Amino acid sequence: MGTLLKPRLTVRRKAIQANYAEICRYAPGVEICPVVKSQAYGLQAVEIVRALIACGCRNFYVSVIAEGIELREEFSDIQINVLNGLQEGTEKIFSEYRLMPVVNSVEQLKRWEKMLPNVQTDCVLNVETGFNRLGIREADWPSYTPEQWKKNRIPLFMTHFACVAEDVSDDAERNRIVEEQNRRQFEVYGRALRHFQLPGSVALDAFLQNTKQLPIAQIRTGAALYGIKVFPEKLNLQPTLLLEAPVLQMETIRKGERIGYGATWEAQRDTIVAVLGIGYSHGLPRSLSNRGTVWFHHKNDRYPAPIIGRVSMGLTTCDVTDIPSSGISGSAMILDEHYTINELCTDADRLDSEILCNFKQMEWRYEE
Repeated sequence: MGTLLKPRLTVRRKAIQANYAEICRYAPGVEICPVVKSQAYGLQAVEIVRALIACGCRNFYVSVIAEGIELREEFSDIQINVLNGLQEGTEKIFSEYRLMPVVNSVEQLKRWEKMLPNVQTDCVLNVETGFNRLGIREADWPSYTPEQWKKNRIPLFMTHFACVAEDVSDDAERNRIVEEQNRRQFEVYGRALRHFQLPGSVALDAFLQNTKQLPIAQIRTGAALYGIKVFPEKLNLQPTLLLEAPVLQMETIRKGERIGYGATWEAQRDTIVAVLGIGYSHGLPRSLSNRGTVWFHHKNDRYPAPIIGRVSMGLTTCDVTDIPSSGISGSAMILDEHYTINELCTDADRLDSEILCNFKQMEWRYEE
């Protein structure tokens, strides 16, 4: 492989495909639609879509038109749904690239009606159920009948839930708010099913929390495909990423000396320090300063090295004093099969998908 000159992120296609299969297994008969917005949470949408097409997947969600155009130029026979919808002046682009708009408002619906029948796609109706972001609000529902949805080529409605993935078991008041929010949104979703008489689409976390067993025809899923563990008691998801960084230098500092910006870490003994060529400019969270861990692999052995001092723009320092010299190679693992994005986000106290989306300025590799 040669000397590692900058951080390298390896994306394991088979793990992503296995996670897609696991979701399909858990939800038989429900259409599974990958969400590949923001470059598939930073993992490069074209590569991820190509891997999922090999599993038989043909229906994908993106956020904006530019993402849809990029995919259409690579893949002619997939359905591409654009979540941000039919903005004014974008009608010709949707038509030219056969992009399927998600209609988020009465104004967007009127634009869509003007485009008919001169478009090749249908559209998805976004229904607001309590998130209070995008979507047609319940007060506007009576203006439209089920017959109009057929006329307007709307085969499906979608909605999004605010709190179904929240873990607030240690906070009674937050738990009350979350339970009330979920109850209200599922009630509105049920009313939407009855009013629109269309199949419904929700995100994976809402499907997993659907205790009322309301009909769900389509699941939108992003984070779980990329190895972020959602509801691990229900889904057996595989880690998809390996992230390694080069060791640039090894130094021994004496007891009482300090490391890095702000001198926030003091050596309690003579300490061997490895300087790694990765920092927050590559997306490594600065909040891992003095609290994260990196890993050195040697044959069948795996050694932890705590991060010491502040994570800086391009460098991170770690304590390798207790690692045998034979165990220190030319690179350290930031993510591996055991210390995954889930453990990293816990140590960093950051949202897992936020961390994924921020990985950049590194070598990318895709392997089976």
